[in-house]
Amino acid sequence: MVEIIFTDEFGEWFDSLSEDEQGDIFDVVRKLELKGVALGFPHCSVVQGASEPLRELRPRQGRSPLRPIYAFDPRRDAVLIIGGNKAGDPRFYRRLVPVAERIWRQYLAEQVAGLHEDEE
Repeated sequence: MVEIIFTDEFGEWFDSLSEDEQGDIFDVVRKLELKGVALGFPHCSVVQGASEPLRELRPRQGRSPLRPIYAFDPRRDAVLIIGGNKAGDPRFYRRLVPVAERIWRQYLAEQVAGLHEDEE
C-alpha cells in the first residue's frame, strides 16, 4: 500500500465538496492507496502540459468532472496536491496546472528541508 498525503490546498478543496462528491473522491483515493503507481486508466491519467510529473485521479472512471491532482514524492508516497471541477471550464488545466506545480515544488522544498519528517 502507498501512503497518502495531502496538502492544505487539497484539504480545503475536499472540505468544500458535497458528501457525495467526497465519497467519489475517497473511492478513487482508496484505489490509489491500494495500487500506487500501478493504478491506471480509467482511474487516473497523466496531466498533459505539466512540466512536473503530475497525474490526475478520475473519480467514477472519469464520469465525474472532479479532478484531484497528485504526484509521487521521492519516498513514493502519493501526495494529493489540489483539486478542481473541470465541468464547463475549457481553461481548467491551463488555470490549475500552474497552481499545482507551484504547490508541488513548495512541498518538495519543504521535504528536502525536513519539514515533512512526521509523515513517514
